[in-house]
Amino acid sequence: MRSGIAIVAGAAALFLAACGGGGGGGGGQSLSAEEFRQQADAICKQYEDKLNELDSPSSLDDLADFVDKAVPIIEEGNNKLAELEAPDDLSGDWDRAMELQDENLQVTRDLQKAIHDNDTARVQELVSKLDATDAESTRLARKVGLASCGQQNQ
Repeated sequence: MRSGIAIVAGAAALFLAACGGGGGGGGGQSLSAEEFRQQADAICKQYEDKLNELDSPSSLDDLADFVDKAVPIIEEGNNKLAELEAPDDLSGDWDRAMELQDENLQVTRDLQKAIHDNDTARVQELVSKLDATDAESTRLARKVGLASCGQQNQ
């Protein structure tokens, strides 16, 4: 379970790994690719820093507290990212990254419930599911040209 806790400690950052924010949410003038990358990376860094301020869990009880604190941070970060409008040439990958972010957020909510239900088998299953999306999230973030958002978690 210790390795599972280590994965979950990094899991919160998975949600921001791709900086999935949902293209087209801003409704304003489209950003240039460079402006988009700078703004997305700045948002990712801001929310990754908030997540990094949380104490890393070392037990299932710690994990419950960590996830309870991480979910609202992740939601807020994703909402900020959703306000960005990706340029047309990046929007396909950005939209896919957003799909991953939405999936990850739902899995994290399921994880939160499993932790509170003390369902260790379900916790491990959900942690594995989150871990499986990390490589794809990282690949998309790098493809879009993001730096802070494209760091794979160890």
